[in-house]
Parts: sequence; C-alpha cells; structure tokens
Amino acid sequence: MSVRVAPQYIREVKQAYKRRCHTQQRLAEELGMNRDTISKFVNGKFISYSYFEEICQKLGLNLEKIADFEIEENEPSDSSERLSSLEERLLGYGGLSDLQSPSNPVEPPPQHRFPVLFDRILEIDFKEQSQRFKQVIELQRTAGFLVHGEPCYGQQFLLNRLLRLIPGRQNQSPIKIDVSSSGVGKSIPNLWRELTACLQLAREATPTEIMDRVCDRWQTQDVIFVFYTVDYMPPGMLSEWLQEFWEPLVTRAKKSLPQGDKHLLMFLVDNCGSVGQSSNVRLAENFEQPEYPFRLPPASLFPREALDEWIDNLSMSSQLQIPTGLTAKVLLERSNNGVPHYVYEEICRHCGLSWEGVLAKWLI
Repeated sequence: MSVRVAPQYIREVKQAYKRRCHTQQRLAEELGMNRDTISKFVNGKFISYSYFEEICQKLGLNLEKIADFEIEENEPSDSSERLSSLEERLLGYGGLSDLQSPSNPVEPPPQHRFPVLFDRILEIDFKEQSQRFKQVIELQRTAGFLVHGEPCYGQQFLLNRLLRLIPGRQNQSPIKIDVSSSGVGKSIPNLWRELTACLQLAREATPTEIMDRVCDRWQTQDVIFVFYTVDYMPPGMLSEWLQEFWEPLVTRAKKSLPQGDKHLLMFLVDNCGSVGQSSNVRLAENFEQPEYPFRLPPASLFPREALDEWIDNLSMSSQLQIPTGLTAKVLLERSNNGVPHYVYEEICRHCGLSWEGVLAKWLI
C-alpha cells in the first residue's frame, strides 16, 4: 500500500523537517533508506506505507493526520536509481549542452561542473562570520567555533562556506557526528565510542589513544570535527564533553605541531540558538584561547542589501542566468523577511529546481 503527505499538509511537514535541520542524505542514512524516498515524502509523492510510518516517527509527525491514501497512478518505484528531471536540470546548470533523457542515461559529468547553483548560493551574505573565522585561523592552527542561530537560519550553509575558507584545504571529509542521532549526545561514553568508529579505532580505545590518532593524522592533513545539533544535548553535557575532549586535545596538539599550514578545527552546530545563549558552555573571550570554542556572530536574516548585491553579482555570471522575476524584494516577501533557508528554497523554485530534492545533498 502506498501513501503520501496530503497536499494541505506539505508545508507543515517541510517545517517539521527544517526544524530538525536534516538534509535528505543524513535523514536517509539514519533511517537506512534511499534519499529519493525522503525527497518523495517531503514533496508529497507516494511511497510505501512502512517507509511513511518510519519517517513520521522520526520527525514526530501525526501519521493519521497527514496521510493521503489515494490510489497512485504511474508513480515510479522507491528503488529507482535514475536521475530525476530536477537533477538533470541541475546538471544542465553546470554546463551540459543538452538535458539527458531518463531513458538514455549517460555517465555523469565531472563533479566540479554541476554544483554551480550551490556554489553561488554559498556567496549570499555571512560576511561577518567569514571575516571573524579568517581572523582566527590566521592566528591559530587549532580552533573551535560555535556556528549558531535560530532554526532555518542557514547554519549548514554557513559551515560549508567557512570550510572553503581554510587555506590550502584538500578534499578530506570532516569527521561528522550528529549528536541527536541514536542517543549519541546523551552521554560522554557514547560520544567517545562514536569517535572511535569515525577514526577506525577499536571500540575499547581510550581517550588517550583517540587523541594520539587525531594528532598523527594532523601531521599530514587538516583534521576537522563537526558536531551537529549540539542544542539537543542535555544541559551541562556539552560543557563536560569539551572539558574531556577538546581542551585536552588542544593541549596535546600544541606539543606536536605539524609542518606546513595544517589546521585542527572543531565546529559546534547549534540549530536552535540555545547554546549561544547558555552560560553552561565556556567560550573563548579572544583569539588567543583555542582551547575554548570561539563564538561566531549568530546567523541572522538576510538583509535587502545583501540580496541585492548577490543578484547583481549573479547577473555577471557566465554560467547562470538570473531567472525571470527573481529580485531581492521577491525573495524577502517569500522568505519571512529573509530567513536564509526560505531564501534558498525560493531561489531554487525560480530556477526550476527542488531544494530538498537536489541541492541539499551538497551540504557537508
């Protein structure tokens, strides 16, 4: 039996999805599903009842309220691995001369060609945060940062932008831990165990062995930790974790500085703005305290002048054309006065793309 989100509840579902600041890829991985299934759910397409039920439980949604059991017609199966038409359009924005037909699949283009729109979206505002970040990493080889703001204020986009500012950074993937997943952030032992898995150490590895592995890796590459949704951690837990993990790691790292311009960095992503307002977590008071996370300016509403500047810059791009009707005024009116996540959605809509279905997968 197939089921979908009833059209009148799609907006409510998307708001629930955004409040948790999931990306489709992360949610799919947590539930063991195909990302395409998550995209269909969020956008009101038919999926199997068992998947629908599981996603509702994960997002805290009332299944009986939002479900539509109408008979679906000609709906492709959840297991389909072909590119959707929206994804094909994205490839087109990256420079393909012709859209490829789903019935005639071809090899995908080089990776650098198709996230063009994503790259342009990363250029919107966040100037103050970017400037502070560059000031810190110019002075310190080790540093922690609190990326914070109200829900849907673009914390993940800000994180992606900051990562691109690291001098000489290669394409090593950050060590990513979602502390809201499977109770990871509910206890310190859970966090240590998650780190052992990320660093490919034995489950019983000690904190000292974990820090040794980190410092060994740092000798040859940047090491970057990203702790997502730290606002889900119980009061005092984040402070305790930083005292057990980050502060000793920074002390240990000072004794084994690598050659070259490699960085040891940590990002704490607060999706609700609660950590930045808490007195439980000690934050750096100046650039000379790498053992404490540095509080970046909070993510905030995009102002009119920032959107005007972005559209002006887009008009000079040879890879993208400004869609008809896309203006700063329109973006503000349709994004609750500049809420970043809604701005991104509106830009995608004007480009004929789906934010959830296509661009979110480029987030770190």
